[in-house]
Amino acid sequence: MGDFLKGSKFYPLQIVIDDREPQAIVDQILDFKNIIVRKERLPIGDYLLDSDLLVERKSVPDFCASVKDGRLFKQVAKLANSNVRPCLILEGKEKEFRETGFKKKAIQGMIISISLVFKIPIVRSKSPKQTISIMLQSYRQLTKDSLEDFRFFPRLKPKFRKSDAYFKQKVHILEGFPGIGADKAERLLRHFGSLQNVFVSPESELVKVEGVGKIIAAQMKKLLGN
Repeated sequence: MGDFLKGSKFYPLQIVIDDREPQAIVDQILDFKNIIVRKERLPIGDYLLDSDLLVERKSVPDFCASVKDGRLFKQVAKLANSNVRPCLILEGKEKEFRETGFKKKAIQGMIISISLVFKIPIVRSKSPKQTISIMLQSYRQLTKDSLEDFRFFPRLKPKFRKSDAYFKQKVHILEGFPGIGADKAERLLRHFGSLQNVFVSPESELVKVEGVGKIIAAQMKKLLGN
């Protein structure tokens, strides 16, 4: 965590992971120095990325088993009704489908139903490592952050106002809050106009700024003592 704690070069991403997910995957995510991980029981999905992306990870055996016992479409319905953008990652190789006894057309039918009826994108992955890469790439695409590398999340160069000699200092002050990088700090300042307006604004207003989700807004208000 050393590089992340310096707070000057890396964009912190917070991932909440369902406590039923394999520890091996959690350990791989922890290899990313700029990611904050919290484990808890999620009511929907398996991975919540910065309140911007909700991921349900299904291994091939679990996917097929959840079809048999009726869990799948109940879970998919909850994902579709979530306030966070959902995604389903189907993890496993082709041979695993054959081992479950499901016919290929049946699998395709279920995938089409989830994609078209529930409007939830399904992405295929061959391994946990690839699943993590897909999650990070999906988050990058969704939030439109200019990230060149999966391991490091370089922050955007702030475009300081020439008329505000203290704008850079104000950005640095906001960077002290968990989950706030230079780009989000600048967006907050440009949206609210001043530090005072940022600090007194309720969570419902803070989340209107691009990249500031419910978790980050709640942490800001908690640190401010409200």
